[in-house]
Order: sequence, then structure tokens, then C-alpha cells
Amino acid sequence: MRRPFLFLVFVLLLMSSIAVSQTDERKWSIDPRQTNLYDPINTQASQLPIERDLYFQPNQAERTIPTPSGVLVVSPTFRILPRANSYQSEMIITRHPLNPLIMFASSNAFNNTGTLFISEGNYRSTDGGNTWFGTDTLQGAPISNHGGDPGPAIDKDGRIFMTHLGYSISGMFANYSTNNGSTWSSTYTIVSGSQDKNFAASDDSPGSAYYGRTYCVWSRFNVSNPPITVSYTTNGGVNWSVAANINTSVAGHYSQGCDIRTGPGGEVYVVWAAPISASPFTEDFAGFAKSVNGGVTWTVTDNAFDMNGIRGTLFSTAIRVNSFPRIDVDRTCGPRAGWIYVVTSQKNLSPAGTDPDIVLHRSTDGGTTWSSGIRVNQDPLNNGKTQYFPAIRVDESGGVNIVYYDNRGTTNTDTVEVWMSRSVDGGSTWSDFEVSDHRFKPKSIGVSGIATGYQGDYIGITSNLIPGNPVNGNQRLFPLWCSDYSGIYQGWMTKVELLPKNPCWGCEDFSNSSFTPDYFSLEYTGISHWMWHNSNAYSPTGGTSTFNFYNASSGTVQSMVTSFEPTPSGYYLTFDEAYASYTSAFGPDSLVIEISTNGGATYLTRAVLKGIYPMNGELNTAPPTTSSFVPTASQWAPKIYSLIPGTNRIRFKAKSGFGNNLYLDNICVQPLPTTTSATLGLASQGMFIPANPFWRLLDTVRVYLHRADYPNIIVDSTKTTIASNAVTNTMFFTHALDGSYYRVVKHRNSIITWSAVPVIFVRGSTFTNYNFIQPDGQAFGNNQAIVSTSPFYRGMYSGDVDQDKVVDGTDVGLIDNAAANFLSGYVVTDLTGDNFVDGTDFAIADNNAALFVQAVEPPGAVLSIIENEMSEGNSCLQF
Repeated sequence: MRRPFLFLVFVLLLMSSIAVSQTDERKWSIDPRQTNLYDPINTQASQLPIERDLYFQPNQAERTIPTPSGVLVVSPTFRILPRANSYQSEMIITRHPLNPLIMFASSNAFNNTGTLFISEGNYRSTDGGNTWFGTDTLQGAPISNHGGDPGPAIDKDGRIFMTHLGYSISGMFANYSTNNGSTWSSTYTIVSGSQDKNFAASDDSPGSAYYGRTYCVWSRFNVSNPPITVSYTTNGGVNWSVAANINTSVAGHYSQGCDIRTGPGGEVYVVWAAPISASPFTEDFAGFAKSVNGGVTWTVTDNAFDMNGIRGTLFSTAIRVNSFPRIDVDRTCGPRAGWIYVVTSQKNLSPAGTDPDIVLHRSTDGGTTWSSGIRVNQDPLNNGKTQYFPAIRVDESGGVNIVYYDNRGTTNTDTVEVWMSRSVDGGSTWSDFEVSDHRFKPKSIGVSGIATGYQGDYIGITSNLIPGNPVNGNQRLFPLWCSDYSGIYQGWMTKVELLPKNPCWGCEDFSNSSFTPDYFSLEYTGISHWMWHNSNAYSPTGGTSTFNFYNASSGTVQSMVTSFEPTPSGYYLTFDEAYASYTSAFGPDSLVIEISTNGGATYLTRAVLKGIYPMNGELNTAPPTTSSFVPTASQWAPKIYSLIPGTNRIRFKAKSGFGNNLYLDNICVQPLPTTTSATLGLASQGMFIPANPFWRLLDTVRVYLHRADYPNIIVDSTKTTIASNAVTNTMFFTHALDGSYYRVVKHRNSIITWSAVPVIFVRGSTFTNYNFIQPDGQAFGNNQAIVSTSPFYRGMYSGDVDQDKVVDGTDVGLIDNAAANFLSGYVVTDLTGDNFVDGTDFAIADNNAALFVQAVEPPGAVLSIIENEMSEGNSCLQF
């Protein structure tokens, strides 16, 4: 808001011979150019507020607030820069678009001793809002002609901009800092003349053609019926474009109290109030403008929605208030990406009551149309309580958060607290909670030269998402307001922590060592055994989530949880896991996969995976070890589970049997095609016949998909039977994700046979038919028998009756014994498929044993776990 400074007329007459012009009542601050009520030389010589490097450290007593959308943890309030000789009002806050650790806040700052000095607060945090430092002035350049009304922004390169009004010379001005606010550039004059109420924003969408362009908007009060004006910089604040009017004010109105935000595609949105041109200057409706070419041209909606503002004074102390709108945009990847939210305060216009309420309007189509008003504060309507000065932030989880002053919790109507309302459904429903832990009585700051009734004209809020807070939650909100609780008006802040919900679906690879990741949290008591580890699935470097069964006493139950938007049909949970058991005396360890459709109020068990000594459980991927297990890149296995529609939370519940460690990586919630179809051309040495269907018995085979990079890892398998022309019936793979895989065939009495090369697999597409029969060399190592010379065909070697990957004396002995006993029927020793075990079967096996026939596999193909083939899959794959 513009600098609210009034000086006594008799001082003007004593100090200046310049003519005094009529003051414009519509403005929220009096134009210094018009008043000439101070001596610029005296201003420059004023004592600056003292810089401090020691700041109030908040205590650790937190408030836990249950809400329908989750539990919130509110930290104690603290002063962002405690001062005894400087007032702080009109608090505003933003953060670095790419580095959530860097935050910047500002204020209208002026001293309360000596000659009046005005500047913009310079408050910084480089640790995500835990600690703050700074000054009440911009440092590093001559501090001249700074008149408050801070409008900060941070661009993609971390350059901080401060747009502000002038003091000795009227106008709109800007400075920038390239070192997080330690030093600042000289002041750049964007435009001279009487201006008012500026804000700024930077395009932070990497896909935008105007990425990094920074905008400033304000009311141009040096013309009649002031419009909203814009200027932008394309070179980091070195220069700014010529100021251009965005709109032409509607007759009988003017434009004031603008705010600006950019959209996910680089759109620029500006909103403002249109007060009536005569006293009491009530905000009549809201104007809106949109630019899709970097602020060069604008599409204007003069009346986006009606208002009935509260401009005037409140309480017995007659503080001045307004209904200037504030704006934000959902820039997440979620289902409400691009939605625009505008919040105002109003009364006597539905849905507001007879006292000031907070009202939200939203647009789901880029500002073309707007919803009717939605009452934000949830106290009873028409209860005589007042809510005012809202500020809005759409956080990284897609939650809509609004902070405001509120006296609902007080018996004295002139005493207020600070409240917030949060919506997780796009503003349809709200949860209210108090964020301040003290009350204060709003009143005029009361310093000579400050406008009567002034306590500041707006407050601020921002947010960040920082991993590493596994209990309270990684989503943080930072409301910032001013209060004179300490004796003079100061900037106060708190931190609100909550468990975030991923606004979209995707994958977590645990590459960030801060644990838990953004959209994960932990449930545990005592010492957590969930932790980050620098191993990685299928790679020697990276990170994983680990549960330390090795040190968790038997019976310990702890969970890792992730929340997200409800899934449509066709979504799956996929992840990689690694586990080794300890000894037979310990275990089993268990991992229970639970899903919820109501945010964790209740759960359904999706799977129970056990680690059983030695290698017999669904978790086991490596041989047992008495050392603390750390997997190699090849000791992993994939898991996949279909999710019921509406799933919005998954819990990985670890139950310790005091065994050995479990590792999870690449946890994904994603849509997948249901199946992938494929066929194989395949022959058997023993069952081959020279005519269609080329198999004497149309037998059953199982086909596996093995990773190309780690051939020991099976990602999928399916059973099928042979059909005509030695081609299998259509197979359906349900577990494998996109990748490159060997096709591996197992038949009940043949040598396991690998495809010569891995083949690209695209889930949901037909997997190209692979013909092992011809041409020559279709098996890895060309390891097949010649079953026909004209035409030339190959088929799997027969005789591996005990399935140990070699045809040897044991197999020959089994067949010989079966033949001696005249065994018949569907038996494994019948190599020819004629339902009799006889000399022909014996001869095939004996010949292959003499030739030392055995499996030929790619390097690294030896399985690290015992296969447990089931009718519809193997132990590595759950569906």
C-alpha cells in the first residue's frame, strides 16, 4: 500500500514556499509532491534504524490443530526482525521459485525517534524460514527516495526485486539484489508522478516464453480516473519498460489496489478493485486483466465480479481498512492447475453478511468466467465479528490458504487475532484455525507524520515444500502480519506445518538425502527405523528408503506414508525392493502394503510381503547374511499392484521380526495399460514333428521377461500353450513396465532358453512376436538343437528333467528308471510327448548328456533368489 504520511500544514508554511495542491482523498497515502511538507536534506541526514544480527529465537512449544484435511502444527509466533526504534507495517513475503530455502519479506519501515525516515524492510531467510536476518532499510546503495509500499519479487535466477514508491520525489521505483538482499542496486525510476499501491511478480514457469520476466503493477494517480499500469523488466531490473496502462477505468469509478500473479504457462493475471469515485470510495466491483504475450497487450474484464467493499474505518480506534483484492494461481501439476483465486473482504453482499467477511472468487478457465462468491471464514454469519485484510497463497500441494485479521475469538470487538482458512478442494470447503498466539487492539500507529488510522493496509503469506520433516510434514506455510503486541507495530510470523498431499501422481526415487521426501511422512513411536540410505535400485549410487529390521526389535511396527490426489481407474503402485534375511532364528520380517480412499481414516490391506529365511519369502531378493544387508545393484526385484479407483493414500507398514534390512526405491503411482500381448515361435527337440503343428503334444511353457541390464532380475512371467505352426497362444504380460527385456522360455523337460538379444517392451502395445525356430541364432549363444535341416529349424534341447539347467546322468537315470517301469501319461520323463517313457526318450537324454548340453545365459543371469512359480505368476511379482 502507498506510504501513508501526512504532515501538519503549518509546518509546510514555515518550511516551503511551494504552492500546495488539493489532496486526492481516493489515495491511501498523500502524494509528497503535492504536500511538500518535509525537507529532503533533513530526510537524508536522518539517523537510520540500527541493523541487528541477533534475532528472536522462537520457543519450541507447538500447537497441534486437527482439521478435516489433516493435522496442522502451528509454531509459536515470533517477530521477524525485533526492533525497539522502528515501526513495521504492511508486511509482504515471497520466496525463491526454485530454491524453497530462500525467502524474502518486507514492510513499510520507519523510525520512531528523530526525524522521520522511511524505507522498505529487508528481511531474509536462507534456511527455509527457520531463522531470519536483515534490516529495516535496503543496504549497499545510497538510501534515497524510498517511500515504502514494498512490492518484492524473486526471479528464476534468485534476483530479488524491490518495487516501491518515492519519498522526496514521487513515482514508481525499483531496486534489485543479486546476493539475497545483502546489497542493492541504485534506484531505477520506472515512472515519475503520483502513483499508488504497487505489487510485483516474476514469471517462474520454465515452459513460458517469458520465463524470468518480472512485472510491476500499480495505480497511476497522476491522471484522472486512475487506471492500473504495468512495467516489466527482461534483464533482471537493469531497465524497465515504459509504463503502460492496462485498463481504462469505468465511468464513475477508478482502479486501485491491484495484485499480480503469473500462471503455469506464463500467463500474467492482474486484479484490482473499482471503487466509486466519490466518498466513501466503496469498492464496487473487481476488474481483471490477462496477458499472454509477456505483458505487452491485455484482455480486460472491467467487472469480473461484484463487490461491496469495507473501505472506511473499523473499531473504536477507527483504523482504516480496504477491500483490495489479492490473487494467486494454482501452478502445481494437479487437477486444478491453472485455477485462479481472488480473495477480498466485503459485507452486505452475499455470501458475506452484515459484518465484514472474507470472500473468494475463482476462475477455472483462465479468467474468462468467474464463480459466485464463496464465504471463506466459517464462523456464524451475521455474528457481529469482523474479518479483514486477507492474503492468499496456493501452496505446493495445491492447498488454498488465506490469512486475515479476525476478532471472532475475542469478547472485545476492537481486539483481533490472526486466523487462517485452508481448502484442499479448490475453495469449495474450508477449515479455519488461529495462527497467532496473542491478541492486540488495532490502532493508529500514532507517530507524527503518519496518517490517522493507519496500521498498515495489507499482510502476506507464502509457503514452501522442503523434505526432511517426516512427522509434522514437509509442507510449510508462513503467514506474516503486523501487531503492536510488543509495544510498537512489528512484523510477526509463524510457521504452519502439515502433511502434504501430492497434487499429481508420479514417482519418488529418493535421490534427495533429506528424509522423508516431499510427499512422504512417517508414523512411529520411539526411534524411527525408517531412514535414507545411499544405495539405489539397479545402480551403485543414488538413494533409497530403508527400514532397519537389523536393529528394530521384534514386534516393532512403523510406517512410511504417502498421500496424493484420488486415483482414477487404471492406476498402479509400482516400486523396487531389496531384502535379505538374517538367520533361521530370526524373522520373518514383513512389509504390509495398505491403501486408503479416505485420506487414512481407514485402510485396506493390498499385500503382505514376508522375508523368510533362507530365501523363501515374497520380500527376499538376496541370499541371507549375518551382516547388515546392503543390496548390490543386481539384488532388487520389482513389485506392482493395481489400485482401486479413489485411492489417495498408501501406507508401507514394516513389522519387524528382528531380521535384516529392507530397501524401497522408485515408488510410483501411475496409470498403466492393463496388459501387453505377445506370441512366440518355439520348437522342442524331443516333441518336434515335421508337419503342422510341429509339436507332437501341444504342451505348456512359461515365458519370463528378464531385465537387459541385470538379467538375473525377473520382471514378469506368464504361462501359455503351443498352438498351430509352433506358435504359442497369445500371452498377456501384466507386470512389466516399459523397458528392454530378454525373453526366457522354460519347458518342463527342456533346457531353459534365452532370446539372443533383449527386445524393447512397451506396456500396452503388442510385444513383437519372437521366433526361436528360425533363422539361425535366435537363442542366446545359439543354444538350441537342430530339429530340421530342410527347412532349417532349431528347437529347445530336451532332457533337463530335474530342471537344473544341465542334461546329465541324473536326468538320464530318471528317464531310464521310468522306462524300466513302463511309465506312461503326462509325465516329465516323456521327452517325445507320446505319453510313454521308452528308449527314444532315453536316447535323446543320453546323447545330450554326452554332449554336455547345458543352459547358456547372459553374464549376470544367475538368479539370486529361489523361484516359487505359481499358477499366475512368480514370487517376485504380486498383482
